[in-house]
Amino acid sequence: MRIALVFASLVVLGGSIGIVLAARDDGVVSLGAPPAVTNSQIANALPGQPSFEVWFSQGESLAPVARTHPPTLGVATAAINALLKGPTRAERRSGVTTAVPSGTRLLDISITKGVATVDLTSEYQSGGGSLSMQMRLGQVVYTMTQFPTVQAVRFQLDGAPVNVFSGEGIVLDHPVGRSDYKDLAPSSPSVTGTWRELPPAPIPAPDLRLSVWTGKEMIVFGRVDRLGSAGEILGSTNVAAAYDPAANTWRRLASPLSASGYSGNWDAAWTGKEMLVWGDVNQAFDPGTNRWRRLPAAPAGRGGIVVWTGRELIEWGGGCCGDVSSDGAAYSPSTNSWRKIALPPVGGQQAPVGAWTGKELVIFPGQDPEGKAVGGSAYNPATNTWRRIASLPTSPAGAYAVWDGREVLVAGGTQANGLSPAGLAYDPATNHSRRLPPSSGRASAAAVWTGRRLLVWGGQTFPGATVTARHGLTYDPIGNRWSSLPESAFPARVDPTAVWTGRELIVWGGSTTSCLRNAPCHTRLHADGAAFRPTAP
Repeated sequence: MRIALVFASLVVLGGSIGIVLAARDDGVVSLGAPPAVTNSQIANALPGQPSFEVWFSQGESLAPVARTHPPTLGVATAAINALLKGPTRAERRSGVTTAVPSGTRLLDISITKGVATVDLTSEYQSGGGSLSMQMRLGQVVYTMTQFPTVQAVRFQLDGAPVNVFSGEGIVLDHPVGRSDYKDLAPSSPSVTGTWRELPPAPIPAPDLRLSVWTGKEMIVFGRVDRLGSAGEILGSTNVAAAYDPAANTWRRLASPLSASGYSGNWDAAWTGKEMLVWGDVNQAFDPGTNRWRRLPAAPAGRGGIVVWTGRELIEWGGGCCGDVSSDGAAYSPSTNSWRKIALPPVGGQQAPVGAWTGKELVIFPGQDPEGKAVGGSAYNPATNTWRRIASLPTSPAGAYAVWDGREVLVAGGTQANGLSPAGLAYDPATNHSRRLPPSSGRASAAAVWTGRRLLVWGGQTFPGATVTARHGLTYDPIGNRWSSLPESAFPARVDPTAVWTGRELIVWGGSTTSCLRNAPCHTRLHADGAAFRPTAP
């Protein structure tokens, strides 16, 4: 299913100017309780993730920094050795230090039933001071517990279990976790604000959902299916409505054009005058006249990703059922015509992840229908040319991408084993990327860029496949930190659609699934919504 402002591809053109999106409904596999693993097995739990966090100190708090490392089966060993090596010179100049004494060496790491036993040399307890001792213990605990297979740490020194640590008399006769050092945790800049529920929409709850922000209204577009007794689709109708947050009112819009059969990929874009919809019927809506018009047929592409450049709608890739396209086309509203764009130097993807940067459409590495890797590339419509981008990790299923004015932020989604990998930030000017700090990865969520931070709401949280997230997340690129949004009374759901108005995050629609014992699961579609206004955008 393709939903506005959700996973598979999402492009925000900055502030409240325009939003384009597309998404697939990808489930998340529950991992259950962590199994007993060896140090080498952690690498298998983090496929394609050659970076991790190392926790040092800054003032009287713990401070994470990113480290990269070639792929290794001993990623836990690599992380602790990076910790023992200490901060870089540049990090020390910024106030990052370490409480771990120089000369401390790692002897062994083993992991059983979620508990990592870390064996260090006796230099680790040299020196004095209660804060220093607590800080060095917290550094190891936070560094180890970033891995999903580790919940707590047990310490050894020179091969012997530690019951009382150092002359400070710190009792360590049991495994310790992050909660034992919560007083040392860094204070994330929290986002405060208020939620309010929207009045009921004048349209039925749709299956497929898209939305755009016009500068005054949120226009929602969706498909309502008519189902048979066995759940088969007998027919479908497209519906649309507009919500005005200033008046807190909805109005039902003229019925969009509809077509029978498989809907394929859906996307939407706001041109400044019209809402362009790529779907079962390519069409445009003018809110001033309340009229829809059919767009001419595109000469290529399947709408795998769609972006608005300010002059053209560009669509590329896409496909279904083992079929995939590697070509694309660009539509100009001023001439009401399409042009076929150049072929890229890489193969096609069914659900590409990418974003418009103001100059290029960046497509991140993915997979073809046979699971083979497809490299990343970037398209410049001014020259009608493509370029290969730097070697990057393959985008996970259901990832979302947004342009923040300097970097393309890619996060969320799940890999084949159900894990949510760390996100990345790609700088097209330097053709380099960096790892984002770990978050509680989401699948099938809504995401918007506010002009200052990324807001994510709803979806399924890692690693649960049946638990939806009521709280949202925010990522601040300047502080390089994730934090939580205030919890909403608005019922949790997956695949909502969302827009940023310049003042508020508005989320609408979505679905929830309930499964009873010895009975089939039931999915409920929703036509309600809510708005979150942060205290500071």
